[in-house]
Amino acid sequence: MARDRANVRTDMWNDDDWRELSVPAQHLYLHLLSAPTLSYAGIADWRPARLSGMSKGATRLSIERAGAELVEKFFVVCDDETEEILVRSFLKYDGLLHKPNVAKAMVKAFEKTVSATLRAVIVHELRKLHDSHPELNAFSVPEVAALLSRPSTNAKELTAKGSQKGSQKGSEVDPSLLTTNYLLPTTDYSLPAKAETETDTTDYFAMVWKSWPKKDDRKGAKAKWKIAVEEFGQSERQLAEIAVTHAQAYAAYRTKQFTPALVVWLNKARWDNELPQPEESKQQSAVAHNLKLYERLSGTDSKAVGQ
Repeated sequence: MARDRANVRTDMWNDDDWRELSVPAQHLYLHLLSAPTLSYAGIADWRPARLSGMSKGATRLSIERAGAELVEKFFVVCDDETEEILVRSFLKYDGLLHKPNVAKAMVKAFEKTVSATLRAVIVHELRKLHDSHPELNAFSVPEVAALLSRPSTNAKELTAKGSQKGSQKGSEVDPSLLTTNYLLPTTDYSLPAKAETETDTTDYFAMVWKSWPKKDDRKGAKAKWKIAVEEFGQSERQLAEIAVTHAQAYAAYRTKQFTPALVVWLNKARWDNELPQPEESKQQSAVAHNLKLYERLSGTDSKAVGQ
């Protein structure tokens, strides 16, 4: 039974946590909530590259950034390994627990969920609803009641559990819940840890400039950096992390001739662009060209044969 509509509550706009989300994060959340493929258990496919194709101007990187923000604020829980993402409050607000037949569909969707971690989070959310609203019709359904005895975990404890992996010998924590990448930033971009004080005095531009392989117009790039941070709409550190990642990719896969100056990269807002990828070598191109020419002249090319 496929979903053909979504239950979006208008009172979400009165929620302080929701209003603190960036526009891209809000857009991604609404996209996931209204996705036709969202299951009755609140599970959707997590494929950032494919999701980026649903909105003009979106990129895999921008979707991943928005997803990381939603994970950090506990709106969603993500399992990169199984490419699944859970809308955490779906069971609470969708209203399906009022309808026994739809609740049975939820159980079937739960069983089809691959991630053990997400299944445990669903059970936790279900238990919370049972404690606060035991009168809901779904809890009179044997299949739903059986889920309450399944392993559970609180999404807000996942990060803490992951950081303590290996230090909880003898604990009751399920080890399978500690091995998942929950989309929290893990890449080391060689930037210092965030300052402990309220004011972060780190010179992020200097770090980006140091890593950028083509050093043209430092003064212009520094002036544009301040403007770009405002246009970026998130923290200066996040922009710096993205810039350093692009710098590393340019250094690895492009000559300086085909690397944009930092001021150009900033001016064209290329932080949303895909990372530079390895280019086919001239030798490979020549071999491919000669092979195609040989096939055409020898009559083995499919197009030539059809002519």
